Amino acid sequence: MTWQWITNQVFAFVGLVFVVISYQQKDSKRLLIYRNLATLFIFIGLCFLGNVSAIIFCGTGIIRNLISLYFAYKPNAKTILKYTSSSILILLIILLNLIYWKNYFNLFSIVIGILAIIALMQKKAFTIRKISVIGEILAIIYYALLLSPGNVIIELVGLISAIIGIIRVDLKKEGNDISISK
Repeated sequence: MTWQWITNQVFAFVGLVFVVISYQQKDSKRLLIYRNLATLFIFIGLCFLGNVSAIIFCGTGIIRNLISLYFAYKPNAKTILKYTSSSILILLIILLNLIYWKNYFNLFSIVIGILAIIALMQKKAFTIRKISVIGEILAIIYYALLLSPGNVIIELVGLISAIIGIIRVDLKKEGNDISISK
C-alpha cells in the first residue's frame, strides 16, 4: 500500500456518502447536486491512482454532471442543445480514451461514461436510477479490475442505494396500482 492508494480510498469513501445520499433524493435536481459532489471526490481520489482512463472517466463525469444539472434547472431549454451537449461529451470521452489508450480499461471508461451521460440527461429521477443500475454494475467490474476496493465499495453501495431508491421512492403502492414518481 502506498500513500497514493490510501489517499484514493479516503476520497472514495467521502464520495460514497454522497452517492448514497444522491440516490435517495426524490427529485432529479437534488439527485444531481449530490451526484456532482460524489463525482468530484471520486475524481480527486482517482487522480492519486494515476490511471488515465479512470481520470478521463471521472473528469468528463464532472462536466457531464454540471451540464445535466443545468438542464434539470432549465427544463425549457431547447432539446437540440441537450442532445448536442450530450453528443459532444460522448465524443470527448471516446476521443480522450483513444488518445490516451493503454489497455482494455479504456473500453470500460467509454461504455460507463456513455451510459452515465444517457442516465443523467434524463428528466425523471426514476429513469436516472434505472439506467444507473446498469452503469453501477459495470463500474463495479471496472474498479475491481483497477484493484481499487474503495471505489468497488462505492459502486456496490451505489447499486444497492439505487435499487433501494427505486423501491422506496419510485414504486409506491396505491391500492393495487404501482405509480412511478416524477
